[in-house]
Amino acid sequence: MLKVVSTLVALVMFASFSGTFVGSILELLPEKAEWTVLFYMCGSNLESEYGFATENLTDISRCFGRDAFEGIPLEEDDWLTKLVSILSDDKVNVVVETGGCKQWHAQALGMDISAESLQRWYYESNTDGISQGQFKLKQTLASRSMANPDTLSNFIRWGAKNYPANKYALVLWDHGGGSKTGLFIDELYSGDIMHLDELGQALRDGGVHFETVLFDACMMANFETAYAIHDSANWMVASEELVAGKGTAVDAWLQQLFLMPHCDGERLGRWICDMTQIKYANEDNESARQLMTWSVIDLSKIERLAFYVDRLFSGLCLAYKRSPEALVKFAKSTFQTERYGTGLENMMDLSGVFYNSSSNTALGLEGRWKMIEGLMDAVVYSVRGAGRPAARGLSFCYATDFSPKELDVYARNCPCPSYLALLDAISPWTAPAWVYKKVRRLPEMNTIDAYKLKVTHVILENGSPAFCLESGNDLNLATVRFTLYRRNEATGQIINLGTAPAYLDTEIDSRGIYHMPGLGTWPSIDGDICEMEALSTPYNGDYNTLFNIPIQIDSDVWNLRCGYMVSDNTFTVYGLWDGFDSDSTMFNRNVRALAQMAGREYCLLYKIDDNGRNAHTAYEMGAPKTLYRKLMVESAPLPAGTYFVEYTIYDVFMRPMKLQRVELQWDGQKMTAQNDTWKGTETLSVTDYYEPKQ
Repeated sequence: MLKVVSTLVALVMFASFSGTFVGSILELLPEKAEWTVLFYMCGSNLESEYGFATENLTDISRCFGRDAFEGIPLEEDDWLTKLVSILSDDKVNVVVETGGCKQWHAQALGMDISAESLQRWYYESNTDGISQGQFKLKQTLASRSMANPDTLSNFIRWGAKNYPANKYALVLWDHGGGSKTGLFIDELYSGDIMHLDELGQALRDGGVHFETVLFDACMMANFETAYAIHDSANWMVASEELVAGKGTAVDAWLQQLFLMPHCDGERLGRWICDMTQIKYANEDNESARQLMTWSVIDLSKIERLAFYVDRLFSGLCLAYKRSPEALVKFAKSTFQTERYGTGLENMMDLSGVFYNSSSNTALGLEGRWKMIEGLMDAVVYSVRGAGRPAARGLSFCYATDFSPKELDVYARNCPCPSYLALLDAISPWTAPAWVYKKVRRLPEMNTIDAYKLKVTHVILENGSPAFCLESGNDLNLATVRFTLYRRNEATGQIINLGTAPAYLDTEIDSRGIYHMPGLGTWPSIDGDICEMEALSTPYNGDYNTLFNIPIQIDSDVWNLRCGYMVSDNTFTVYGLWDGFDSDSTMFNRNVRALAQMAGREYCLLYKIDDNGRNAHTAYEMGAPKTLYRKLMVESAPLPAGTYFVEYTIYDVFMRPMKLQRVELQWDGQKMTAQNDTWKGTETLSVTDYYEPKQ
């Protein structure tokens, strides 16, 4: 551009210095910006219920154009300075498409956003550096699902045609569910969701190669998403974990882009990460601050990374047949990596697979180094909160316990045939035919005795049920959890007190006895027992666990997000989370600080156990309490009464094997098991809990 400016200036100096001539020159210049930023905002319930999209639109409206910061005003006849300024290509276009939402709340911004159509807006930044900018409605289209890939590709084509630029950024704003689910929930179209393969196709059909793609959505910093879009963009910015409803620091990073438009996508990504970390550091929202992760991913390195990921699973396929011990060793190491979301999405930090166990040689030493090197090259920058210390910027989907229907979707997003062949062998799912054009089929898991477990039931001296695994029949074990229930004697209903890691005790028996820790006590708030649901499942229970505690405020169900710290045996309440979106299994992004609701009345909730008969969860409600800015969760004695315990053994691929539920009588001092069948041994196989393959 400097060369163009110099040439034009020389021509002007030779020809004429008149303002009329300059005007003629300017009419011939292309109107091409340095950046065009396309915000694709599927409002969903994040906007209709909470107004989060409007908050980000308000953030955009605070951004000033670059001309508002020029230090010296131009003289009216200073045509040369005007010409150089116009030719500097420092313009930033901001275009927004709105839809997917029952109700918008942006009237204060002068935006009458329709819930019955798609609308496209252009943001005109202010020039005085004081007043808000304005959104100008440029096009209204018939309503269509924003989870439809054609809707996204059409917006991309329209934005590039009408607002051409040297570089393009795409911001995908809404819910995200990681590799398993995808992103977007269009609440106008029955909660329609866009899967990753559809996202990749939408970007390719859009015909634009993006400098940066930002996912302002939960859990999208993963290997599968990066692979889906790697041929359509240079850089990807996303989070491995939940993204708070207020999203990224749009007002900060977009303003920086207005001021320094000649940056590249990597620099923009670093601004997004840093400024978002600062945003939540300055807010009273412990959950958003502690559990935040953001990273910048070089998409040009994803193809090479995919090669080594497939090599990894190729090695595991060999181990599966020839050396179950080696496979189990790797799987247990994988199980210890940091997990994101609720645990149901099975998103795990990819680097942690190799950093946690230096003795893990599933790839061989050279392959292991190449894998780590590939990850370091792909993730160029990351930030994280203290509650997510092992987040290194890129997760992957450990899809080993998915249902056949879920695996059908995942197979469209996974570029690794060896991985899909392994998933076929260990589950009732059948991989697509293309997989076996590249790799060999593996034997079914139920044909290999090494993967079966032999359990011996034990009653401890204190009366509680426990068990051990027979030596030589315990290879296929990753972790054990137990669920505690209590009978309400007044109503006869069985209520759930939650699930937690079981304790492995080698002092009672050298084989190791699994039992409930802290007999006769349970986590409580102000002395009242809580329901505690573990979101993460540690391999051996020896490190921190994230829990949910359900509560009710007014008529709404919330979850206290609570971390258990092994180092000092304490619980820390991070804040409030609104749970899952009602129309899907995706995380709801409504995360709040306790201070935002301090002083209000709340009740502890306990799920009523109905053995899966009802689709909707019913709760029993505890006594009213006052919500304070800080809550203490501490162990308290269990009230005397009738309890039930149910152990669940997870194999190395995270599949559950449940032991029978045992009734217990607790008198405040001693526990007595009422089930006479808790004795002897039994052999477990995870395939017993699946329907046979068709």
